[in-house]
Order: sequence, then C-alpha cells, then structure tokens
Amino acid sequence: MTLANQLTMLRMALAIIVFGSLMTDSSLMHLVALATFIAAVVTDWVDGFIARRTNTVSAFGKVADPIADKVLVLGALIALLRIPKLDIPLWGVFLIIARDLVIGGIRVLLSSQGKIMAADRWGKLKTGFQCGSVMGMIVLLAVMERAQVPAWVMRLPYILTVICVVMTWFSAVMYLRQSRPTLEKTWG
Repeated sequence: MTLANQLTMLRMALAIIVFGSLMTDSSLMHLVALATFIAAVVTDWVDGFIARRTNTVSAFGKVADPIADKVLVLGALIALLRIPKLDIPLWGVFLIIARDLVIGGIRVLLSSQGKIMAADRWGKLKTGFQCGSVMGMIVLLAVMERAQVPAWVMRLPYILTVICVVMTWFSAVMYLRQSRPTLEKTWG
C-alpha cells in the first residue's frame, strides 16, 4: 500500500476518534476532536500531494479518499447534531447524507462500466467548505463551553449547514452531468 493510501486509511481512523470525542460531554474531549479533525484535514491534503508528487495515484485512492472525507465530515456532523445549542438542521444533514449515497451508487455503476471518477474541482470545493464548516462548528462548541457567545454567532452552524447542502447538491449535479454518457450505457 502506498504512503498516500496509508494516509487515507489513517484519516478513516482519525474520523472515528473525532466522532467518539464529540459524542462525549467532556469539553476536553471536544478539544481532542478539534485537534484530531484538523490533523485529518491535513492528511487529506498531504495524501493527494504525495500521490501526485510520487506518481502513485491509484484506483484505490480515487475511491477511498472521498469515502474517508465523507466518514470524517458526516461522522462529525452526526455527533454534533446531538448538541441542541448548535442548532444544526437535521434535514440538512439528511440531504448531505442522501447526496453522498446517491453519488456513491453512481460511482458503483460507473465502475461496472470500467470507469473510476475521481473528485472534480466542484467536489473538492464542496469537501473543503464542508471541512471548514465542521471545523468552525467544533470551534464554536469548544468556545461556548468556556465563554458566552453572541446570539448571531450561534446561528452560524445553521447557516453553514444550509450552504453545505446547496454546495453538496450543486456538486452532485455537476458530477451527474460529467458522468451522464457512461451512466446512459447502464440504463438499457
């Protein structure tokens, strides 16, 4: 297994730590979740850089990398949902999960046609915004456990989730457009 793929697998393990840390009521563990989330985001950038730099981009990496991203982001969002003060809309998280399941299914169909589609720029932008939003939510959680936070700041998780939903489904439409010719072959 290449170093880039090992980092992708490490990100999956870090995602589990983030989830577990956020599921506790410990403010210290929420800081652990934040540090671990940041480390996981860094591995996302580093594994791609290493794969391109060492010419070790692989079919496994093209599939596993976006899965690791989804496990990280969705796990954190699901854990954060349990904190009512953050006001993360459940419907928004549902729509993000639904999109990821739809695109995952399409990737399976495409692979049955011998095509592996790596994330495009819209998918990468979506993932970057989701990671930044979740990181901001975890920071807000850590701050609100230690200090009074203005009411307008407490609205940010809701707003960021709505923006994530829009970006998530926009990237899905772009992915569907790009893959339509190959998908049409599976319809017959």
